[in-house]
Amino acid sequence: MSYAETKNMLLYREKVSKEVDSVRYNMLIAEDEQDEFELVIYLLKKLNLESEFQIFYAKNGKQAMEYLEKEKIDLLFTDIEMPFSNGLEIAGKAREKNEELPIIFFSCYDDFSYVKTALSVKACNYLLKPLDPTEFEKTMQQALGQIHDFEKDSAAREKRRNFIKNHYLYQNLAHGINDTEHLKEVGISEKFTEEYKRILLLYFDTPFFDQSQDDEDQFAAFLGEMYGEEAELVNLNSSQSVLLLKTEDDEKKLEKLCEMVREKISRKYQAECYFVVSSPLSAGYPMKAAYEDAVSLLETRFFYQKRYVFLEKTEPLLADDSEGKYTAVFQEIKADCEEQNLAKLQEDIRRLNRIFERNENFSHIFVRYAYSQVVQVLCKKRDAQELQQWIEKIFACSFIWEIERIIEELLRLSSQNFVSEEDEKNQAIVLVKQYIAEHYMEQLSLTDLAEQVYLNASYLSTRFKLETGYGINEYIKKLRMEKAKQMLEQTNKKVNTIAQEVGFLNTSYFIRSFHEYYGQTPAKIRQK
Repeated sequence: MSYAETKNMLLYREKVSKEVDSVRYNMLIAEDEQDEFELVIYLLKKLNLESEFQIFYAKNGKQAMEYLEKEKIDLLFTDIEMPFSNGLEIAGKAREKNEELPIIFFSCYDDFSYVKTALSVKACNYLLKPLDPTEFEKTMQQALGQIHDFEKDSAAREKRRNFIKNHYLYQNLAHGINDTEHLKEVGISEKFTEEYKRILLLYFDTPFFDQSQDDEDQFAAFLGEMYGEEAELVNLNSSQSVLLLKTEDDEKKLEKLCEMVREKISRKYQAECYFVVSSPLSAGYPMKAAYEDAVSLLETRFFYQKRYVFLEKTEPLLADDSEGKYTAVFQEIKADCEEQNLAKLQEDIRRLNRIFERNENFSHIFVRYAYSQVVQVLCKKRDAQELQQWIEKIFACSFIWEIERIIEELLRLSSQNFVSEEDEKNQAIVLVKQYIAEHYMEQLSLTDLAEQVYLNASYLSTRFKLETGYGINEYIKKLRMEKAKQMLEQTNKKVNTIAQEVGFLNTSYFIRSFHEYYGQTPAKIRQK
């Protein structure tokens, strides 16, 4: 039995249990005479079988047909003679939905023709009115035995059906094999794969199914709680699974789904996973091709920031001659450390990051090694144990951006050894002035500037005033006014354009600030 069917059965039984806690099966009694219906109920009570069933009562053939359409009936108890539709018609309809459904006829007519017809629809028995308790008990035992056997057979058939279906999908994804012979044996159309719209590849950082206490069926059930019947899970190996999605959701919904699955897996299994979402499947882009593309992208996951990526959105990695660039920059980093040039060291490390980011010429192993070399340079004045700890952090990272953060942290700590405290303070002011000169057209804050030089914002403000004679905001405004005046005198740019280029979001505020600073409007300056 599939997860979805199991879930539906449980929900159905939960609904029924509100009325009868121990109900297991649904019985439909089609009988136009109230006394006969009550007799059946009485006999069920006497045999302690009433709690086994949720009873549906139809007073005519039309009602019986309606119950058969909307309810899952496990046992049909029907009179032969019924208004609108007779018992044989009701039995025929029931048999269309379930060939193994136990059917019991009862009637006042002891007529061989009725018995013969009842046998033709594989009825359990044909009972005469008034019902004989002994015969009724025997018939009910027979019917329940038939129900139990059918449950076992159905479960076995469903298990085999799901196995063959899953094996077919596995062969299709992993090897491109489309052997439909066994699909036909269990009544599955070879076109069933057309209902899948995308594949979602799950990759676990460690052999997941070797560590998980839950088996693969339980994991499928776990995912089914989120996807229901809208996805099919295929486990390829201990680290890879594929979710075949039946809906082609938009990007935001898929991102939300990936994040939700990742969080739940992390919480339940204490395991981390990575996702690749394929482009939409089609006749020209089958599951096998989508899976191969996903695996190819998976191999480059080290260079992407998120734990999920979309094939159709992902830009190709760079492919240039970067090895020489890396060697040159690394040598400069070593020189920067020897010269204690913090500003240049920061810039060279940024250059190194740009070389490695999303570059297919480098494997993640080489990138980790290269950054470990940088760590050795930065930790030159630290003991061997601390050096080893930093290197272990580098090799434990799953993504390049994690390494960059570690290097940034180490750079902040190591820079303290470069210069004396006083020199460091002076150097920080130089760096801030340099940064302002390069970014005055942007919206700068004291906090942003303090982060650039790894100083407390309040301390930077005080120190900057002492060194330059200007507050930071005053200094930025002075530089912007000078740049604006220069452009007014040397270019034909409009005032609003100049305002934007020197960092003012509002032209009126720029004109007012310019007049306050120079005692003249921009227009007056331009007339000169």
